[in-house]
Amino acid sequence: MGYTLDEIQGLQNPYKDLGTGDALAEHREGLDQLSAEQKKELATRMVLECPEGELKSFGRAIEAARVPHADGQTFHSVLAEAYEVKNRIHALLDKRNKNPHLLLLNKEFDEKLFNNYRELALQVLDNNETAIAERLALTTPSESHDQVAQNVEGIFSNTLFASKINQAFALKRDIDHLLLGDNPDEFFSSLEYSIDSCQEFPGLFKVIEQNESSIAAKLALHAPREKHSIISRSIQNLAPTPDVFATKVRSAFTLRRDIDLLLGDKPERFFTSRDFSVDACLEFSILFPVLLKSHEHSIGEKLSLLDSKTLSDINRKLEMINGAAHDQSSPFRLIAASIVPKQETSPAQQSSAEVTVSEPASSTSSNPNTVFQSVLRKRTPELSRSATLAQSSMDSDSDSDSDNEDDDCYSKFCSLFK
Repeated sequence: MGYTLDEIQGLQNPYKDLGTGDALAEHREGLDQLSAEQKKELATRMVLECPEGELKSFGRAIEAARVPHADGQTFHSVLAEAYEVKNRIHALLDKRNKNPHLLLLNKEFDEKLFNNYRELALQVLDNNETAIAERLALTTPSESHDQVAQNVEGIFSNTLFASKINQAFALKRDIDHLLLGDNPDEFFSSLEYSIDSCQEFPGLFKVIEQNESSIAAKLALHAPREKHSIISRSIQNLAPTPDVFATKVRSAFTLRRDIDLLLGDKPERFFTSRDFSVDACLEFSILFPVLLKSHEHSIGEKLSLLDSKTLSDINRKLEMINGAAHDQSSPFRLIAASIVPKQETSPAQQSSAEVTVSEPASSTSSNPNTVFQSVLRKRTPELSRSATLAQSSMDSDSDSDSDNEDDDCYSKFCSLFK
């Protein structure tokens, strides 16, 4: 036996008692006798009490109890509308729904339906506002942001849901246009930038995955030096895996600082710095063509003054960090081409140079004996080399021959100045 009209109005758990197709069919007549307000209140209670896991089966029960071509407003029609409101809101969170924003646009959007059941919708949205706003920001094309936000504002004006939608859309817009743009440092100075928003909608930063290196390099290239530490700290709040992004940004900032060494008076310090990393140079290679432009020759000239061992090590590192070896305009290629190693004097060359130094003309011309001694000094290397001849056959007469030769030489040079 079913419930009377009074009993129906007094049910504590109407979904449990009336939430099947058979129960709805059995009590159709009594339910239809309720006033419009009573029907709406009972339908709202039943829909709210329905667990999310039973929502589909409840929808099938409602459909089974439908009476085709029924006249006037029936309880079934009211219950079906209330169910549709909850079902659509849950569809916004369904990951299988690739285009949830369409439920709030054009033909799919039923403003009258949501306005009639606004309180029901707000209760279904409770504690889901942030998750739905984030998902809509991720899936809604940028050209549809304004329309979706406008439709939501039209129904849920001055509500937390409308506020979260606007907040999420603003953050997504800044991520797309600024953080992923040519000047990502502008993201952190935007009027819309808020650490709270970044922490509240971390899923929006999934779009930067696989772009961390590019963003980090652009930050190092364009961000003012005094903002580096602030940006590094802020990035900890951005990505789902902040350590990856933050580490890359710190590496890029370090490389940017070290490039100033390359542009300084002692560019070799860049290569000997403890922070020098071939991987970092290759990963953030876009920094070098911009920062080293027109300085390559000057850097090469300064490096040319180094000793051969240090220069050899630097040349090896230049080859390692030159990721575009085929590019004739590569700054590393231009630096290498500008390096002209200094000519280092060997000990033998230095000794020879000292031996061949001439005496001042005024001194030699006035003293024939000095000229003679100078000539003897010049001949010393040759005499030393000739001393290696076999001594066994020349011991007996070497002294007399040498004396005669020296006397002849002395006489000849003295006669020059008579």
